[in-house]
Amino acid sequence: MADRWRSLADLPVGTVGRGVHDFYVARGFRFPGEPGSAPPLLAQHDWVHVLADYGSVVASELEVFAFIARASDNPQAFTLLAMVVNLFQTGALPGAAGIFEADPGHLSSKGMTDRFADALRRGALCKGSVDFLAVDFWSLADEPVDDVRERFGIVPKSAAALAAGSPGPWTAGGISPYQLDAGRMLAAERGRPYDTFGASL
Repeated sequence: MADRWRSLADLPVGTVGRGVHDFYVARGFRFPGEPGSAPPLLAQHDWVHVLADYGSVVASELEVFAFIARASDNPQAFTLLAMVVNLFQTGALPGAAGIFEADPGHLSSKGMTDRFADALRRGALCKGSVDFLAVDFWSLADEPVDDVRERFGIVPKSAAALAAGSPGPWTAGGISPYQLDAGRMLAAERGRPYDTFGASL
C-alpha cells in the first residue's frame, strides 16, 4: 500500500495524485501502510483537501468535513462532520480515529461561520450526490486537478470565505507549525531537501 502512495510522486505536477503526494510530503505525513500513518479510510479525505482547496490546519478540517457531508444526500455522511465538531468545537470527544485529539473552540473563531457555511454551500453544489469517502480517486490520480473539479462540480470558494481567511493547501495559513516541523524531520530522515510547495504559516 505504501509503495502505491509513494508512486504518486511519478505523476506530473498539477494532477490530483501528485497534489496528494506533495500534500503529504510538505506536512511530514506518513503514507498509508507505513508505521505511524493514518488509517486508509481517513486518508481518503486528504484527496478532498487537494480537490476542494483546503489547508490542513484544524479549522480547515472543519471545512473539509462540512464539504464532504453536504456533498452526499446520505444522512450518514454527517457522521464524520459530527465527529469533527465534537473534536474541534465542543471538545466533547477527547480523540478519534487514532490520530485526532480534541482542540475545541474553532467554530467560534473569527470568520469561521463564513468559512463553514461556504464549505456546506460548495458541497451542496456538487453534481448529484457524491460520497467523497467512497470515490475511487486512484482511477483519477493522473488527471489534472481542474478536470476532476469539473467532473464533480466543485465550485471555487466564495469571496466571503476567502476574505475570512480560508487557506488552501499551498498558501499562507494552510499548514500548522507541527506539520512544518514534521515535514522537515521526515525530509531529513529520508535524506532529501524539504519543500512546502508554497504552504506557510
